[in-house]
Order: sequence, then structure tokens, then C-alpha cells
Amino acid sequence: MSDLVAPATPEPVVFKEAVDFLRQKLRLPTRAWTDLWQAQHARAFVVAGAMSDSLLADFQSALLKAMEDGGSYADWLADFDAIVARHGWSYNGGRTWRARTIFQANMRSANMAGRWRQIQRTKARRPYLRYVQVQRETKRPLHALWHGTILPIDDPFWRTHYPPNGWYCLCSVIALNARDLARNGWTVSAEAPPVNLRQVALNTPDGPATVSVPEGIDPGWGHNPGIADVGYGEQRVRLAGHEGRWEPLVAPSQVAPGSPLPDLQPQPPQAQLGPRATDAAGLRDNLRAVLGGDEAVLADPAGGQVSIGMAFADHLADRLDGRDAFFPLLPELIQDPQEIWAGFVVNDATGQVALRRRYVKLLQLRRDTTLALVADADNGTWSGLTFFRGKPDALKRLRWGLSVYRK
Repeated sequence: MSDLVAPATPEPVVFKEAVDFLRQKLRLPTRAWTDLWQAQHARAFVVAGAMSDSLLADFQSALLKAMEDGGSYADWLADFDAIVARHGWSYNGGRTWRARTIFQANMRSANMAGRWRQIQRTKARRPYLRYVQVQRETKRPLHALWHGTILPIDDPFWRTHYPPNGWYCLCSVIALNARDLARNGWTVSAEAPPVNLRQVALNTPDGPATVSVPEGIDPGWGHNPGIADVGYGEQRVRLAGHEGRWEPLVAPSQVAPGSPLPDLQPQPPQAQLGPRATDAAGLRDNLRAVLGGDEAVLADPAGGQVSIGMAFADHLADRLDGRDAFFPLLPELIQDPQEIWAGFVVNDATGQVALRRRYVKLLQLRRDTTLALVADADNGTWSGLTFFRGKPDALKRLRWGLSVYRK
């Protein structure tokens, strides 16, 4: 992307939905832009090569200030220089290119994700979208062909071709109803433009990887940030008829071979196993005794927080399989894990993307017995617990995503 020339005046973002989109992002350290992929960026605030949370926090705050206060690009550039100097950050690329890329990518994505929230609220009155390419000298040929395409909001075309569709892409959409079409002499397109995939080779910190990318879209941009943020809309979810399964989203860095994972060494538990409940009420009592109430928020060593409450006990009540005996080990699993992994999952019913933190710990219960504990938290809320006895090698398939903490 370094050979692209940024437009002279990045588009400002001033409306609430765009600000909310950027504000709700969780900060993640990344080595390169390939560490996250497409819809994963809707849930995480990253700057390639920024590994410090305090550095990321300063960048995120500066961008939010530019959005909320209507600051100019010159204001952002001054903030960028001050942040780089304060943290002594060394980065790839020239100053102008790097600062503008961070600014433009975040502003455009937030703008269009915020627009999607508005589109979903009004789609009963304005059920169509029209693709609009900004007319400029550097316009892209395929984007010019898509200009004027009019399709229903729920058409699959908008899952991959909703703007922005590349670095510095200024394309947009407008929502329309039948009166708008008649007034402008427009008609709904007979069919969506063809979506042809091409294979693109990428270099990642873990080695080479190959990804499929729609023609006309830059690698990493073939997604709808609004769908990843809020989903397809309430009607689509109701029609799906279920809450949906959460499936992992994989980035190119996870496809590349990478280095072998180090073995985990069993640790002595910090608490004794608890009693096993015989009914749902007992299950809730066992969890309540560990949490000190109906709910607790546990802090992890990487700066995250996990909320756990009675909903977890209610989930286990359908199958009294003895997992409640491990309740006393839950605090140390979050507060003193051996590893924390961050990954992304997508709901197959709603299209929403969630950030999943995975906590891993291997315990030595007895001289001849090890216990592996793995907990998942989606967007800061406890969502699952896996445990098994046996060889530590079985843990490797559960250790995936971005490594954000290792003891």
C-alpha cells in the first residue's frame, strides 16, 4: 500500500454513530497490518507496529478528539508527532504517509460503519443503496463501473463491496426509496456487478500467506465494517430463527506457518477444587461462593476485564457434568493465566464480529494428574469454559489468535 498517494484532504467525521464505532474498539498490539484481517478491524483498534497499550490509547484518543471536536488533519498531524516523540516510537514508512494512512483508514471506516447504523434504522423507509464514487483524477476503474449500482440493502453485494474498498477510497453510498428513484430517473439494477476473486500473496511476520480478494478491492478491505459492527439488522436476525453460531475469523498471519508454540509447564493450583452440585440451585450457590455475589468483574494481567455472573451457572445447569468443581479455579485462570490469546469470531446469523479473549492455564492437580483450563470471554463477558485432563499437547489446537500475554 505504500505506493499509493493519499488524497489532499481526508474526509472529516462528525456524527455520533461514527464516534461510537471508534470509541467501542478494544486496543490490540499488532506487528503488521496482516495480523488482523477485514472484519476484525471493526472490533479492534490497531496501528501496525504499535505494541504498547499506552501508545495505542494515545492514538485512539487523538483520533476521537479529531472526530468530536471537528479537528483538521493538521491538528491530527501535530498530535501524531507529539505521540511519536513521547513514546519514542519507531515506525516504517515516511511521516506524512504513515500519519495520513492511520487518519484516513480510521476516519473512513468509522464514517461508513456509522452510516450503516443509520441505514439499518431507516431501511424500512429507504430500502435501497446506490454506490457513489467520488469523481477525482485518481479514481479506480472498477469503482467507476460500480458507480450508480442500486441494490436492496440486504443484497449480498454490500457484504463485500460496501465502501471503503481500499486504502484512501472515498466511495460512499446513499439510501433511496421509490420516490427518490422516480425523481432521478433511476432504476434498481437488474443484478449486482460480478464478484470475481483473485489470489494475492502476502508477506506476514510469520511467513508468506495467500488470500482471496475480490477484484477491484484492496487486500483487507473486502468487508462491510457496519455489518461487523451491528449485523444485518433486526429483521434479518429474526428470519434466521436462531442466535447463530460463533465461528473463528482467521487473519493471514494465522495461516502462515509461524514458529512452534512453546510447551506450557503445569502450575500448582492456588485453590482447592470445590463441591459438585446436584441441581441448578446448588450450581448457582457454588458459583456465588466463589464470586462473593451474583456477579464479579475479574481483571487480567494484560489490562482486560471479564464479567462473570449467574448466566454462566444457568448455562451449565442443563448438563450437570461436574464442571462446577472447578469454580474455585476461575479467578486465577483470569487473574493469573499462563497465556492470553485474542481472536475474532463472527456470528453466522447476524454477521456481527466479537473479540474473544482466551485464557489458558495448565495445572498440576496431583503428581500424576494435570488439568488444562481454557476460558473464553466475548467482548468482555464470560462465554465458556473448557477443561480436560491428559497430555498438554492437546492444548495446542486451542491456542490461536494474537498472543497478548505470556507468563
